[in-house]
Amino acid sequence: MGTAIGAIPRHTAYLLRLSFVLLLFIFASIDKTSALGRFRNGRYDDGFLGEPSKFESLRRKPEPEDKWFEQKLDHFGQKNKELTWKQRYFVNDEFYRNDRTAPVFLMIGGEGEASKRWMSEGAWIKYAEHFGALCFQLEHRFYGKSHPTSDLSTKNLVYLTSEQALSDLANFIRSMKKEYNMNDNQKWIVFGGSYPGSLAAWAREKFPDLIHGAISSSGPLLAKVDFKGKIHIF
Repeated sequence: MGTAIGAIPRHTAYLLRLSFVLLLFIFASIDKTSALGRFRNGRYDDGFLGEPSKFESLRRKPEPEDKWFEQKLDHFGQKNKELTWKQRYFVNDEFYRNDRTAPVFLMIGGEGEASKRWMSEGAWIKYAEHFGALCFQLEHRFYGKSHPTSDLSTKNLVYLTSEQALSDLANFIRSMKKEYNMNDNQKWIVFGGSYPGSLAAWAREKFPDLIHGAISSSGPLLAKVDFKGKIHIF
């Protein structure tokens, strides 16, 4: 008996059924909390920096411990100039050659909790291995575990500005240079993507005496109030 017009050959039907089963398996295994579920209003819940990889096996070393830096609450006002708070940071000295010319890399935190995964993964770690650099990551004020104030009231959110964040970076660099007995020949390079990318470029411009270079990935440097073109990015 001949094959009816429009009928699907048996082997093709088998492949289609197999493909359908595989698709069901893939969609069932998607972690919605770490993928689609975290994307809202044009951005991820933890900012655009995110994680370098979701695969545990790619980690090169155990996660670093939380370290705390005594940061100024207000870098500009006179009223609260003596008030301080604990800002979280991480260190990776695995590749640090610890000599008078070794570079120092600083990953800038942004609008989300700082990820410890960045301390063992990502292109900047490969750069650190190549150049023998010491690596830091500083969490942005008011995000993650870095809480300058007890609550997020309007009177306290006046301290959540990019200007304060930039001065946080400068104060941190000066303190780490003393703590690690660094000299001026050791060049600091800052890294950031998206908003932290902006901070990286601005920090290099604002503090050229402290920061030798900046890697600003997708950093929006020129502010625009009504940026309608953003909708076409996503």
